[in-house]
Amino acid sequence: MLAPSPQNEATFPRWLVVDGQQRLTTLSLALAAIREHIAGAQPDEAERIDEERAERFFHQLTADDSPETVEAVRDVFAHWEELGGWIGHGSGRVTTSAFLMLGNAGSPGRGIWPLTLYPGSGRGGTAEVVFQHLAGREPFTDRALRSELLRRLNEMDGVDIPEGRLDLRPNIRLSLLEKDANRERLFEALAWFRDRWEARDPS
Repeated sequence: MLAPSPQNEATFPRWLVVDGQQRLTTLSLALAAIREHIAGAQPDEAERIDEERAERFFHQLTADDSPETVEAVRDVFAHWEELGGWIGHGSGRVTTSAFLMLGNAGSPGRGIWPLTLYPGSGRGGTAEVVFQHLAGREPFTDRALRSELLRRLNEMDGVDIPEGRLDLRPNIRLSLLEKDANRERLFEALAWFRDRWEARDPS
């Protein structure tokens, strides 16, 4: 949202950004549109961009987390792809991200994701459980389904997300995924999530 600057000159009007979040959202939408255009017109270039973003994600993750955590994340990504999902990577350079996506490959806005993973920037990486996002996406507009996802994630050792965060974006430390039992519980939760998505009413 823009507003006229009080320092406007007669020949060169200036504008102030009133809503910075809107600016960021608009930029994100513009970048997504450019990426989809490239994917349609130059599939090789789109693949190169995806590979660069994936490499940047793991470079940042490796700089901040143990080799065991990095390998655990790679294992989660491989398992998600075996379930029929795909990994979408954010375009950020300061801190990037990775989305566990279901839906049309290459089009995050048209699909759904249960987790967004972030390198830690000195604090250790995290997996953000996007309950807030899911609350607006079928079939997870049903609070009972989000509550069940929470229950399944809380079965992981070291995870205790309160019910009151069902409309927020709580975090799970990626280092917890080093435990084989925790990854197995996460795999089970992700398979359940995939099954609920595929069984939804598309209308």
